[in-house]
Amino acid sequence: MTFKNYLGLLGALLVIAGGMSPMLRIPVIGNWNYWDVDVVLASLVYALAAAGLLGAILRKPYIVKISGWGVLVVVLFTLIAVFFKVNDYFSFIPFKKLARVATNMVHYKWLGWIMLFSGAVIMIISSGIKQARIK
Repeated sequence: MTFKNYLGLLGALLVIAGGMSPMLRIPVIGNWNYWDVDVVLASLVYALAAAGLLGAILRKPYIVKISGWGVLVVVLFTLIAVFFKVNDYFSFIPFKKLARVATNMVHYKWLGWIMLFSGAVIMIISSGIKQARIK
């Protein structure tokens, strides 16, 4: 295996590890990872990460690149959806200040998000690396 295959492998493993890391901290409930946020999106991200993992092992850089872009799009969509859901979740409370306090109690755990984004970017970058030929 070449360096770019190992880099694609590292990116796919970072995506898998990032999905298992805590992404949200909800006061009474605890930490939520990707499976707790949304099962369908988590399944899609893990399927794309598995495809990237398989593409890195089989030395197919275009599979790694397509998987990396897919993971990046789904994770961005998830981050935006979680942001709007958190800000709208307590809208049933008639007192605006109390609703704002309840919204501020939900905290993002950025390590999981950063691992997901960096893994996707590494998967994309790894497929674009040109190999030097040694004569």
